[in-house]
Amino acid sequence: MIAADPGSFSLGSELTMMTYVERLEEAKAALRQGHLAIDFANVREMDSSAIAFMLECVRASGNKVVFKSLPNTLRGLVSLYGVTDLLKIS
Repeated sequence: MIAADPGSFSLGSELTMMTYVERLEEAKAALRQGHLAIDFANVREMDSSAIAFMLECVRASGNKVVFKSLPNTLRGLVSLYGVTDLLKIS
């Protein structure tokens, strides 16, 4: 986890099957501390596990989390998997 503006946190450069568990633990800890925005600006490598990550963050936050700076490839996956309406994306 990388420090960001108050109320949000930034993910590291990779969100893949290999880093999913670690990133999810970081995100859940941040959500418990009141960080309700997850910033994807630093993410350079990802796979479809990013969708599972986002959905789990929604569940863990009680549907309060907002996702920021999604790369176009991830936006495409969100649309492809039909979960656009389940996620708050800014």
